[in-house]
Amino acid sequence: MYTNQRWTEAENNEFKLQLKVYPGDFMQVAKKMNKSYSQVRSHFYNIEKKARDLKLNLNLAKIEKDLDKSMQSQSEQPKYQLIVFDFIK
Repeated sequence: MYTNQRWTEAENNEFKLQLKVYPGDFMQVAKKMNKSYSQVRSHFYNIEKKARDLKLNLNLAKIEKDLDKSMQSQSEQPKYQLIVFDFIK
């Protein structure tokens, strides 16, 4: 029997979240928790969205950290200078 898989990943050095869920798993969880299928499915998708948002936030934090480092360095030209000016316009 063919089943679709859904993967969610968000990671950095300290944090990693990986979820692997089959559609049939929603039914089993719903029965065990005495909840509806749609409640369990929407709960999972909310978790998945939070993981994507976290990954985006981690990437933005890394860019900010790199930007701070390059701005503090007097010897080299800042790598993100053009990006910063684009945001200011």
